[in-house]
Parts: sequence; structure tokens; C-alpha cells
Amino acid sequence: MEETIVLLTREGQTRILGLSLLERLILYGQKAGLRKFWLCSDEAGQAREVLEKLRSDRRFSPEKIELASCTLEDIRVLEAGQNGNSHVLVLEDNLAVHPDFFTSIVRANGRGPGEDLILLNPNGSYASEQPGRPGAFLVNREIIGNLLPALVRSTGTGPDGLEKIKDSISTAQLRVDCPFAIRVDGPEAARQAEKLLLETGRKPVDGYITRVFFRPLSLRLTRNLIRWGLTPNQISLIVLAVELLSVYLIFQGRYASMALGSFLFLVASVIDCCDGENARLTCRVSRFGTIFDISADAFLYVTFFTVLPLGLYRATSSETWMYVGAFGWLSMVSFYLEMIYYARRAGIGFNIVPIAREIETSIQDPEFQTRADLLAARIAFIYRRDFFTTLAFVLVALGQARLLALLVSFFAFLEAAYFGSWSRRQLRKKALDKLQTA
Repeated sequence: MEETIVLLTREGQTRILGLSLLERLILYGQKAGLRKFWLCSDEAGQAREVLEKLRSDRRFSPEKIELASCTLEDIRVLEAGQNGNSHVLVLEDNLAVHPDFFTSIVRANGRGPGEDLILLNPNGSYASEQPGRPGAFLVNREIIGNLLPALVRSTGTGPDGLEKIKDSISTAQLRVDCPFAIRVDGPEAARQAEKLLLETGRKPVDGYITRVFFRPLSLRLTRNLIRWGLTPNQISLIVLAVELLSVYLIFQGRYASMALGSFLFLVASVIDCCDGENARLTCRVSRFGTIFDISADAFLYVTFFTVLPLGLYRATSSETWMYVGAFGWLSMVSFYLEMIYYARRAGIGFNIVPIAREIETSIQDPEFQTRADLLAARIAFIYRRDFFTTLAFVLVALGQARLLALLVSFFAFLEAAYFGSWSRRQLRKKALDKLQTA
């Protein structure tokens, strides 16, 4: 299943979180591997107008997505050159769906029945609130030229339309593993759709602090940032500016300025959630944005925790803090250099997320169950951004900036030492696995 027919409706142009319902359906479908989208309407002019509007956005350029317009009368073009009982996915464009909606359909279709019309029933509670109104279904390609116009024109694709033609076709229902797929046909449904879609901005790997405290704040902020038209990269620049200001305040060395600086460091962590949420919700994830975000974060982490001992030196004139800062700086730089080396050797590229996942899952491997591995698994949470930015603010606010500087240097050294050991063992294991496979 590579092609999709999108039935155009008036509600399909409703914009929710920066995208119209139609735009979101197409972008989610493209991500799931669907190759071509037919924009279908009773009026050829309407379909062409919508197509031209989509083409004005570079996310829908011909190089990225294949789009075509058609009417119900010329839908027979999909029958040509196809064999047997293959099905075509048909959608109304007024659906708000979970990002995994299309992936779930593709997976379910492989084990689905071969009837003329297959109604798709997402198993989420929100889908079941509108029984009998499919909104999404699979149609046998061999009869789509006759079946689809009859289904749509028999007062629509709802239960009445299906009731009138069900005796002349074979039908079945297929359960799709998807949290939600709801029809947006009014203001209340639009508000419900926004709420559900906004929650998809979360990450399943979020730590406890992010999940409970950061995300509720960042998701509300993201909703407004999208309404104001800010892009993920623009949000990353805002985060960069806030963090640079926090570094400057920490460098002053006075309690008030350091407390404010650590608070801004914490605020920047909350806002930093927004650029990823924005990218996922508006389908603007890019390689440049990922590299810029990771690079800026790494640079500012090192800078903030290097400047912290310098601020203490300015406040106390004790050279001890210069040595503490130098030791911590060398440890952090060593860690990032080791990570870059490992990423290149392992073929991961410039992305630390797969590395973090490898470390988390490696504890299940018998070769990674030394005491150091078990300890690292237990304390891994302290290296999450949500934890150490919160800890930094709490300690500085309590007048314990000196303790924070000592803890940072110590645990930065542990991090670099453990990752150096882990990466060498992991690369050796990958090399052995490759040889055995060959």
C-alpha cells in the first residue's frame, strides 16, 4: 500500500498547532512510507486549488512528496496496471490522528481481510465515540472506480451511505493499534484534537522531572509559540540567549546573580523542550536543527559548569576553584571527544540519542554487567538535563554553589572514565559481531 486518496472536505483546512488537518495527514503519511497522495473532490477546481496551496510550502515540494488532484469521476486511474486484490487507503481530510496512525494501518493491512471495503477502527477510546463513521477505510483497487463515488454520494461516508450500498459489496472491519483518530467537525472536536495532538509532543524517554514538571509547562508554551509562528530553530536561538545570560550571571560570583543565573539555566531547560516539541508537532524535524541543538547544548553545559568555579574564584579569591574548574573542564571535554569518536566509529553520526539508548540497553548484555556497569545504570538519571539543572538551581539557591562545583567535577570525571571503558568494549563487541556475521 503506497497510495492514498484524501477526500477533501470543508473542515480539512482547519488549522491546529501550525498545520491544517490535511497537511498533517499528508506529512504523517509520508513519514510512514506512503508514496503518493491523491486529493479528491467532486469539483476539479477545488482539488487543484488545494494542491497549489500545498505546493507553496517547501515541505510539500515535488521532490519530497508526490501529490495529484482528481475528481470522483476520474478516480478509475488508480485501477490501471494493478493486480488482484490490492487495496487503496481512503481518508477524509477532517481527521486528527496520532503520528503512528499510518504506520499502524500499514502493519495491520498486511494481515487484514480481502473484502471490497475494509473499515478501519482505531482501538483508542476517542475513535469509538463516533461509531459507524469510518473516516478512514481500505478499498479494493479493482472496484474503486465504482465503489468510491457510490459510497461518497450516498449521503457521505457515514453510516447512512454505507447502509445503502452494503448489500452489493463485501465488507469487513480491521482494528488498528492507534491511540486516537477523531473527526474534527466543530469547535469542541477541534479543542479535543489540539489537546490530544499536543500530548504527542512528549518523548517516551523523558525522565521523571521532565515528565511531571517540565513537559506540562513546555507544552503550554509550545502551543503559544506555534501560534506566534516561531520555528524550532528560532526557539533554539532563544534558548541559547537565555543560557548565555545565565553563564554571564554565574560568572559574577555574587549570591544574587548566581541564584538568578542558575534559575535561568533551569528555565532554559524548560524552553529547550519546546524546540523539539515544535519540530515534532509541525513536522519540521531537520538534520541541521538536530545538530545545532545538540552542539549548542553541549557547548553551554561545558561553559556553564566551567564558569561556575570561576565565579567562586571571583567571590573567594581562592585558587582552589581554578583547579576544580580545570579538572571538571578537562573531564567534560574528554567525554564529548570520546562520544564523537565512538559515534564516528559506530556509524551513528552526529546524534547522541542512539548512544544513550545503547548505554541503557547494554545493561541487559552479560558482557556489560560489571560492578561499574550496574552502578552506572543506577545513577544514570543524574546525567539527564532535567535532573542536573534542577539540582544546580536548588544548591545555588541554598547557598551551596561550592558543593555544586565539587559534585560537577567529580561526576564529570566518572562520566568520562566510564564512557571511555564502555565505548571500547562496545566497539570491540560490534567488530566481533561483524566478523561472525561475515
